[in-house]
Amino acid sequence: MATHIVQARVSDHVLDQLATDAATLGLDSTSAALREGIELLHRKAAQARLARSYDDFYGGEPAPLSDVTAALWDASP
Repeated sequence: MATHIVQARVSDHVLDQLATDAATLGLDSTSAALREGIELLHRKAAQARLARSYDDFYGGEPAPLSDVTAALWDASP
């Protein structure tokens, strides 16, 4: 797998918070902390794509309840 070097301009405050967060999570470097952040970004984007695909499929309408779910809701107090 190829790796790449990327750069980002951040404020002193963001860099300080990054160091604090990395230490809290037991990450040993700024690079490890940034990789973790990129993973979170990927997960959030995947969730947004999934939600958008549901919206596209159902045309913006709520997804229909399954018979089982409807029965469980009807049985609740």
